[in-house]
Amino acid sequence: MYFSFKQKTSSKVYLNYTLAFLVVAFFVYGTYLITGHELIWYLDGANQHLPLLQNFRSAVLDFLHHPFEPLEQWSFKMGLGSDTFQVYSYYSLGDIFSYLIILFPASKVVLGYQCLIVFRLYCAGLAFCFLARHFNFSQKIIVSGALVYLFNAFLLYSNIAQPFFTTPFILFPLLIVGIERILQGKSHWFLTFIFTWMLLSNYYFAFVLGIGAFIYLVLRFFIYYRQQKDWPKMIAKLALATILSLLMSAIMLIPEILAVTNSTRSATTFANGLKVYPLYYYLALPSQLINGGNRDFYFWSALGFASISFFAILYVLAKAKTYPLLTSVFGLSLVMLAFPCFGAFFNGMMSPSNRWTLMLVLPVSLSVCLLLNKIKSLSPKMLRYFTFSLLIYTAICSTIYYFQSDEKLFIPMLFLFISLGGIYLAKQNFFGDNQKALLLIILANVCLNALYYEAPYNGGYSDEMLATGAYDKLQTNRFFGLDQDLTATDQYRVSTTSQNYDLGANYHLHNALNSSVNQISSYYSIQNKFVGIFANNMQNLQYEANIPLAQIDDRTILNNFLGVKYLFNQLNQPNDDKIPADYTLTKATRKVSDINQQTSKDQQVRMFSTDNAFPLVYFQNRVITPKQYAKLSSSQKERALASGVVVDKQIAHSLTQANLTKQVIDLDYQIISSRGNLVDPSSLTKEDPAETYQIILQLPDDQATLNLLKSSELHLELSDISYQPFSLDKQVKLETQKETNDLTKGFLASNSSLASYKYLRTSILQGSPDNSFSLSVTSNLGTEKITQPKQSALSFYKVVKDTTMNIGYFNDGLPTSLKLTPSKLGTYHFKLKVVAIPLNQTYTKEVQKIQQNALQDLTFKTNQVSGNITTTSAGILTSSIPYSKGWTANVDGQKVPVLKTNQAFIGVKLNAGKHQVTFSYQTPGLLLGAKISLLGIILTLLCWLLERFKIKFYKNTN
Repeated sequence: MYFSFKQKTSSKVYLNYTLAFLVVAFFVYGTYLITGHELIWYLDGANQHLPLLQNFRSAVLDFLHHPFEPLEQWSFKMGLGSDTFQVYSYYSLGDIFSYLIILFPASKVVLGYQCLIVFRLYCAGLAFCFLARHFNFSQKIIVSGALVYLFNAFLLYSNIAQPFFTTPFILFPLLIVGIERILQGKSHWFLTFIFTWMLLSNYYFAFVLGIGAFIYLVLRFFIYYRQQKDWPKMIAKLALATILSLLMSAIMLIPEILAVTNSTRSATTFANGLKVYPLYYYLALPSQLINGGNRDFYFWSALGFASISFFAILYVLAKAKTYPLLTSVFGLSLVMLAFPCFGAFFNGMMSPSNRWTLMLVLPVSLSVCLLLNKIKSLSPKMLRYFTFSLLIYTAICSTIYYFQSDEKLFIPMLFLFISLGGIYLAKQNFFGDNQKALLLIILANVCLNALYYEAPYNGGYSDEMLATGAYDKLQTNRFFGLDQDLTATDQYRVSTTSQNYDLGANYHLHNALNSSVNQISSYYSIQNKFVGIFANNMQNLQYEANIPLAQIDDRTILNNFLGVKYLFNQLNQPNDDKIPADYTLTKATRKVSDINQQTSKDQQVRMFSTDNAFPLVYFQNRVITPKQYAKLSSSQKERALASGVVVDKQIAHSLTQANLTKQVIDLDYQIISSRGNLVDPSSLTKEDPAETYQIILQLPDDQATLNLLKSSELHLELSDISYQPFSLDKQVKLETQKETNDLTKGFLASNSSLASYKYLRTSILQGSPDNSFSLSVTSNLGTEKITQPKQSALSFYKVVKDTTMNIGYFNDGLPTSLKLTPSKLGTYHFKLKVVAIPLNQTYTKEVQKIQQNALQDLTFKTNQVSGNITTTSAGILTSSIPYSKGWTANVDGQKVPVLKTNQAFIGVKLNAGKHQVTFSYQTPGLLLGAKISLLGIILTLLCWLLERFKIKFYKNTN
């Protein structure tokens, strides 16, 4: 492949590309318009990207109007509170396209968000055309390659689901051009600019693209440029471009690196513990290459190219000596796709996510261009090679289809044969304008792939989009008007009951960013690790790295501690009766009764409130040492939140220790199977899919304890959890045995061969046997479930060893039994402790004392919270504001150390007396990064001026 900076294809190619893009965009985005959907994905789009973009627009305009006002670096609107710079730096701060939203009025931000989605994709195509013009390709060939580059399964999904995922497709071709400029002895400035843009845009993709660019540089140098004599000069230019870009982007990079290393993601298991992928991954991988309608992105191996790509790759591999770089890339990619360690490496040493395949799109698209460019010179041997390979590939895909029954393969397989036919006819010059004919075939292929991908049939992608106008309704009516009279303040928070607040269209309220009230749940890629530590200390059942709190499993004291004053809940949804203690019904919408008088379908939204919410900042004169704390169970730790505050030993030794005795009551129990057997939880073996289990509670005999238990919350504490699945053969045999012995369907329905095949197929497609499982417990208040995710859950994967399940608050005595349901066949091992937390007058008095000791005259300013307090003894001013090294504190005008209280929140030590306290926040690393960036800009200007002076001097002397 000859990369030239001299002979370039006419710039009219951009016009032709634009016309082709508009045609395909009509099918891609028009489908959503026709089906009544907006380009707003129900999960990340509605919870993260769009609300953050709305707030980002307001922040940019505020800065433009008031450039000398301090920038907000901490927000209480993001869950418990979060560093805004660190959140926005991942999603929008370094993304140049985000700034275009200011061109849209506030009332049209939703429209602007969708326009930017389309515009980003269009720019990705422009970047490909810019690169392809450096090769000896015609305009039609470049447009054909651009269609392959843009309209594949990866971008059909991600350009809408996570819009900024499109930016790497813009940057990567430009990176290649910049590297080539240096390899061919030209200036480093273009690469310096692209490197800086890459580093500013998003640290994650900068990491991925940086590795990809380095691999390209090494391969390109050793294959084509290793004989170059001026390689020291070339290395110097590459080093200078890298150093200058790193310096100029430090204002983003340093805070981002600190944020990631202090986030919940920093403790993940490498490759989710996988050495190889599950069998279903390898079975599906061949068809993934052309399956443009596919959305089963197993470990993010999202390929789905136009079908002609199959022959383009074959052509390059057959011409390995002519195209050694592309051949090396395809060989390396195949190895990398085969093993999880490579996906994990590109994913920052975390889950095995093959998002790096975004870089594979470029060589595949260029290969299509090469094939089309040589279409007339294809030899009969090459055509036979294509035909034979197609027959083998068809046989493989047909076998996989028989096993998977994936109807999405129909269009791609059809176009495999159409593409081969087109190649044969073009070789014979049948069309006259062969390049135009093949362009039309590719155009039809990607359009039909897109239609199949988006159409709302069989789980089409449009089913995951919000309906037209739904987001606007969400913004104004997420709490159905029940929050209209609530005071907009940062002093208290709200929540919903767990698994309950379903607003339809698969949308769940993970974030309430633009609401007037603050919600404890937050869903962002970067989460404060101390919030995660707190959640794990409490063994929060709902913990995810991206969503560390959720609704904290409706646990009463946790809700109180986090300042949840109001709870929202929907009638006839899961857990609608699982209301924490002392939350009473305050308001409700008008009940909508089912027209067929089925009360289970009645609809109503309710708001509950409590007087037991802790203040945001309060004084506590009782302390708990880390050694004491470590001995407590999760339920005891939760109960201790009202009795004292955890601080370092050096601080605690001079203060009064909290009394933590008899706050939690242990209960005896037995587990009985539906077969009447007594079961030991340390070795629960389930061999019958229909077998169930009962946890029989044995309440104490003494009346005093029974009185305490009348108003208490029931917890199941599970520890040392493990699951050992049966072998595949045994699983299939047991499932088959159960079905063939089930005579309720009639004895003629028994078919052991079919049942055996069905369960074998299901097990393989589900990756079984694997370590995923769930344990469900059902009471009259609802069902709670512990889930060990599959290793394919990527960033949502976690290893569940210890957890606590809140069965609910019972104000009239505890239940006598609970239903336990393991999800899968196999052997379960766990230690189970059943405990009750009395929520009586003792607890209420402790809460009232805390409320009396709240920081008074609480004042919120940008990056600052302050207030006054008078104490009669020494103690700790603690809070539920997440800890970060960015916090500083002043007491009575003097700077004092910020304490980490309850292992996760900010506080300070106070002596007896009257105090004025101020907490201030600055993003860690931001000031240092700004100074380094300023230095980088100065050095860059000096380098540019030096080069200009040198050039001018050289010209004058000659």
